[in-house]
Amino acid sequence: MNRYALLALVAGFLVAADDPKDELKKLEGTYSMVSSEEKGKKLPEEIVKEARLKMEGNTHTAKVGTVTIVGTQKVDPLKNPAEITASDSEGPYAGKTRLGIYKLEGDQFTFCFALPGENRPERFSTTSGTGHVMVVWKKEKK
Repeated sequence: MNRYALLALVAGFLVAADDPKDELKKLEGTYSMVSSEEKGKKLPEEIVKEARLKMEGNTHTAKVGTVTIVGTQKVDPLKNPAEITASDSEGPYAGKTRLGIYKLEGDQFTFCFALPGENRPERFSTTSGTGHVMVVWKKEKK
């Protein structure tokens, strides 16, 4: 095999490894909330310890306190940081799209979203005045 064919083959594997469908597969599972903050303020511990998120394919369902959020998401793992775009059909942002970033480190899934209509966050922070929400989830064992 000549070196150009080998390079093309390797490049094909690298692109396939970062395919959004593969990334969605990695995100599948049930998660418990570790922490959450909005506009620089942490969510109360009693809500954090009961919150759950289920990711299945391109759909998500989250229960946080008395709020249930249902919707779909698209991911782009090739961006830095990786991008996530959520469109909710139920919950406080039903019918709206939110732009975010995410990272997956072992069994920990962290995302940071902007409010609908706002620009995608550039880093994982929620300083006052941004309206950003950052949540850290831990995948539950099967």
